[in-house]
Amino acid sequence: IFIFTALLWITKDIINSAQAAFKLDDSIIALLGAVLMFITPSGDAENKPILVWRDTRNMAWGILILFGGGITLAAQLEKAGLIQSLGEWIARYAQGGIVLLFVVTIVSIFISEVMSNVAQVIVFAPVITGMAVALNIDPVQLGVAMTLGASCAGMLPMGTPPNAIVFASGRLKLKHMLTAGLIMNIVSAVLITLFCWYLYPVMIEVIRR
Repeated sequence: IFIFTALLWITKDIINSAQAAFKLDDSIIALLGAVLMFITPSGDAENKPILVWRDTRNMAWGILILFGGGITLAAQLEKAGLIQSLGEWIARYAQGGIVLLFVVTIVSIFISEVMSNVAQVIVFAPVITGMAVALNIDPVQLGVAMTLGASCAGMLPMGTPPNAIVFASGRLKLKHMLTAGLIMNIVSAVLITLFCWYLYPVMIEVIRR
């Protein structure tokens, strides 16, 4: 069932282009795989399906709802143009230098707590590029800071799948995750800023030789 589901995810575009009766997307394929688990015999003596509804009682429904809320929030932030507005605010008040690098990094880190890293970089990259051109600074330097910052989500369970796995264990409370994650985010922002300000120019100079 897993292989079948994975193959559908891989080939859904081919299937959709070959017929017009229905359209497959990632959600429908995932639901189809789940339904198959409930109707496919497990092969035991009682011939029960692989999953029965009783098994779902042990699922971490809270994490699923939390992820759903995070995905919805991220989609609304993107539609509302919040990232573009943040970019304009940063360009207005942070006039270049190491302060701009730090602000871009810290904003990127905290946005990544509620937004997919890839989606964030795709949406934020044009804003960063336009800001760099307007301020006459290296867009790649700002882009590196933003991209590294997008990979540092550590405060919320929906920040990354590993965060969710750890939180779902039940051994870690949200307040502990927030406290440790905030410290990690601030330390990461400082280290990324120092790297991009001091080491990045040296590395670029060495590469160009």
